[in-house]
Amino acid sequence: MNRIVFAAAFFIATGITAIAQHNAENYSVKGTKIFGLGTSLNNTRYLQGNNDFYKELFFDYGLGEFISTGVFVGYQKRQYSFLSVMGSDSKVLYYDQNFIPIGLRATVHLTSFLSNQLQVHLKPEKWDVYIRYYTGVTLNTVDDKFDRSNGHLPEDQVNYMLYRTNEDLNYAAGLLTGVGFYPAKNLGFFFEGGYGPMGNFNVGIVARY
Repeated sequence: MNRIVFAAAFFIATGITAIAQHNAENYSVKGTKIFGLGTSLNNTRYLQGNNDFYKELFFDYGLGEFISTGVFVGYQKRQYSFLSVMGSDSKVLYYDQNFIPIGLRATVHLTSFLSNQLQVHLKPEKWDVYIRYYTGVTLNTVDDKFDRSNGHLPEDQVNYMLYRTNEDLNYAAGLLTGVGFYPAKNLGFFFEGGYGPMGNFNVGIVARY
């Protein structure tokens, strides 16, 4: 079902993109450099634990009048525990997972299209309405905190039945729609929703030059 919804959203977004490219005339992002720092307001991807604050850095460059492409990298540490029971002996063991999403993104900027075609009066220097596609991978490393110094839990005496981690490498792709607002000339903030690298709702700050 999720694949069907995503495919439908992709084709709708592609159609809007084509119309925007054909009709928009007044706004161009060509040559614009965009830097940003964001986070996810929720965490919907991968095994949930005691989650640290997700951080994501990105850089985009305007290749055409309405399209920019770029790269992103994120990081989040999640902490877990499980109970190891061996006979009459039991112990709670702790471990961390480090999630590092990294990939490519392409953004279609729709401010001019909305202003011209739908009579929504948005100033491009203040507003940036967009659709964003991304694809990439999520690297996953595990750091355990098992106490092996006193011989209490050698590797062959740990019950790993409740020890759960994700794969070391996960491929991902998604679609987001968002709005950026620039109260200053080159500095603003954004909010976006959709299917992101780590969650469905993202916010952050952005600068463009």
